[in-house]
Amino acid sequence: MTKKEIIQLRQWNQGLSQSRFDDPEGVVSHFGAMQAQDYSMSLWAVALRMKNPGRGQVEACVNTGKLIRTHVLRPTWHLVHQQDIRWMMRLSAPSLRKATQFIDKQEGLTDDLFKCVWPVIEKQLQQNPSLSKEEIMACLSAESFRISNLLATQILIRAEIDMLICNGDKKGSYALFDTKVPPAPDVPRQESIVRLAEIYFRSRGPATLKDFSWWSGLPLKDAQMGVAELALNRISCENMTFYFNEPAGLGKQRALALLPCYDEYTVSYSEGRDLALPAHVDKQKLGNGIFKPTVLYGEAIVGTWKKNGKGTGVELARFPDQKPIPENVLDSAVSKFLDFIR
Repeated sequence: MTKKEIIQLRQWNQGLSQSRFDDPEGVVSHFGAMQAQDYSMSLWAVALRMKNPGRGQVEACVNTGKLIRTHVLRPTWHLVHQQDIRWMMRLSAPSLRKATQFIDKQEGLTDDLFKCVWPVIEKQLQQNPSLSKEEIMACLSAESFRISNLLATQILIRAEIDMLICNGDKKGSYALFDTKVPPAPDVPRQESIVRLAEIYFRSRGPATLKDFSWWSGLPLKDAQMGVAELALNRISCENMTFYFNEPAGLGKQRALALLPCYDEYTVSYSEGRDLALPAHVDKQKLGNGIFKPTVLYGEAIVGTWKKNGKGTGVELARFPDQKPIPENVLDSAVSKFLDFIR
């Protein structure tokens, strides 16, 4: 398998070769978790992979709890299907607590303090099913808890990790986790790791063990165990070993896609990320392919893009020495995005 073939298969698995999903739940279930700290761009990441993209449809799934927006896997926001969030959070919780403990310690946050705070938050959200961060902190202040902005952030992240809260019914709000997420049986840790590995390589392969370990937040030995339980193909390319499922067949490739910042096509990988990035381009200007919206044309990322000031079009910044993009191809991709934001 050549580098080009790896990229083509990865794009198919990522849902970028064709918009083949019928609804937002199908997209997010396929990916397991999709990075979502930029709220609007995360909605576009989902819609981009749908046959008939619409912001309202994606946002409705988030507001009603079909999709949960919370901190999971790594200590950042993700969208997760409601049926997956319980087992995924239980798997992630130990590493997430470890990742946040340094700041928690600096801010004087202890398990005893969390135990005092949780009943206050729970009571307020029972009385008011959806509250903003500011409203929750005002309730804590009224109970004589002195809360700085950083402290507030850490408290809410920990409350998410402990599955006390998750996103509410509008952007920037919180609700009780159990009111949004249906009950589900516990999944043993080893089974959860294998399940997560299956999801990852199905939706993002070909990828390496280090890629999976980084994306999942799991130690490398756990990643190795998960992969060992799966009947994956593997191939060596550019001194890396890539694992993947045998595709049933690849459909016709999409000509061009306007990828959002933090798209899974770039953020899902560590050592395997550079396959998608042009070698001659300054990675800082590109935002390492993560922090800036990028233009995917064929097998290559050929530039960055942003919405113009009026929201009526898109401004492209193409990299030097890239092949020209036919006007009709660009217009089609831009029209899809503009239809989404209207």
